[in-house]
Amino acid sequence: MQVWGMPNVNTAARLGVTVRLDPEADARLKQIANAEHRSVAAVLEQLVELQGQPQGEILRQYGESEAAYARRSATLKKMFNEH
Repeated sequence: MQVWGMPNVNTAARLGVTVRLDPEADARLKQIANAEHRSVAAVLEQLVELQGQPQGEILRQYGESEAAYARRSATLKKMFNEH
């Protein structure tokens, strides 16, 4: 028998959370998740785990336009409450 998901986690112990984002942040989060072949929930969980930790410089990705870099940088800074 093959088990999918996280078999060692008691599903009753996992809480659901609803997150409301503005449309631009929602679209960016989905873009990031798709680019990393991960679920939106996994990316959001990682962001929550990283909150409050010092962040490094947001580097421009290969082939990324200046406008795309600016949007991605602003979204990440907003998610981490950096100004």
